[in-house]
Amino acid sequence: MRYTIRKVTIDQVKQVGGGDIKETRVAIFADLNPEQADKLRKLGAAVEPVKEVQSMVMPPAPAPPLPVAGVPTWSPSSLIYATGINQIREMTTPQLYGEGFNIAVVGTGIRETHEQIGGRVVYKQNYTSDPHEDAFDHETGVAAIIVTIVPLCNILDMKVLDSKGQGTSEQVVLAIDDLISLKENEAEYAPDVINLSLGSPDTGDPNDPLRAICREAIAHGIFVFASAGNGAPSINIMAPACEQHVFAVGSIDPIVQNDRIVSFTISDFSCRGPTMEGLVKPDGVFFGRDIELASSASDTATVAKSGTSFSAPFAAGACVLFLEGEKYWGGMEPPAWWFMVSPVEMPYPMTPEGLIDVFMPLTSVKPAGAPQNKDNEYGWGLPYGPLILERLGLRPAVAMAGVMETVVPILGIGLMGMLMGSMAKTLR
Repeated sequence: MRYTIRKVTIDQVKQVGGGDIKETRVAIFADLNPEQADKLRKLGAAVEPVKEVQSMVMPPAPAPPLPVAGVPTWSPSSLIYATGINQIREMTTPQLYGEGFNIAVVGTGIRETHEQIGGRVVYKQNYTSDPHEDAFDHETGVAAIIVTIVPLCNILDMKVLDSKGQGTSEQVVLAIDDLISLKENEAEYAPDVINLSLGSPDTGDPNDPLRAICREAIAHGIFVFASAGNGAPSINIMAPACEQHVFAVGSIDPIVQNDRIVSFTISDFSCRGPTMEGLVKPDGVFFGRDIELASSASDTATVAKSGTSFSAPFAAGACVLFLEGEKYWGGMEPPAWWFMVSPVEMPYPMTPEGLIDVFMPLTSVKPAGAPQNKDNEYGWGLPYGPLILERLGLRPAVAMAGVMETVVPILGIGLMGMLMGSMAKTLR
């Protein structure tokens, strides 16, 4: 049987006769029989069976891997324009397209020849026994969302889930451990952002290797985005999204009037907080309902799906836009306009912790009537492009009537229709 082992050395695992031993920063993985496991426990080891992990387009196990229903209503590009995220791209000349930034997509593998991927996969590793392809038809769509936001980014394709969208915590930990090594040793492929449209139930254990390896990635300056999960109302935020500074992304549904998005509401399937340890989660939300996605069925195929799996890459791609903007404006030295915001409150350069704790409260919106502060349905809310530019001192405030409101009451700026007037449902 396969086990996760902590609090002993690899030599001790070898001494009891462990097989197929693999060591990472946070745990050792090995084949053990019950007697060998007991010997390690007597040495003070924490020995547990390896946990299952699955993509976030399905209900939690043991339910079958059926996707959340979707109809082809929204394209990724229409949702990017609807939220004004495209305006972040326009804050510099030349515009921001993610060039030189690496985003690791950890999941089912990617059909890299799909026309919406555009040949952006520059590195790939397979941690499963399946061929390196997207037989579950999941991460091809995830990667295409990212490429729509930052079309010149590089994609690192880390396959950890099989043809059923399932895998183990060991496979995910090994992949992230290798990504950290790339960050340390391989500048060409060093990941800036990791997208995890997958998860397992939160046990409340901060030493869960899946959570621990994400903390290691964050400590190395890598931004980690994870799906909140699709198991509401019976399932809370999944792991590793439950980890404090892993950016947990929930799903929202558009509210449409006269073919225009005028507001949004939490998706019925989107997992809510608090976490088992009492943290308020998710950290933010993005649209995750009825999106027409790139499909691995062919190089031109599309498929409609819903789920927090597809909310997460929107947030990950938007993060890269901001990181590229920082790089453009001078690296480690704050540009002059930074002090127009608040040199104390606004972290520079941006950190994973600062993104969640400081930046999101200043730049996100919620539906009218939602709690002003961070809550267990919307988190801080939906990142909103024009508000981000305003907080950076790059554009003046625009007075609008209040269909949606900022989460910080003293800002007092309503957001009528989210500037979505031109974003009819027919835009794809």
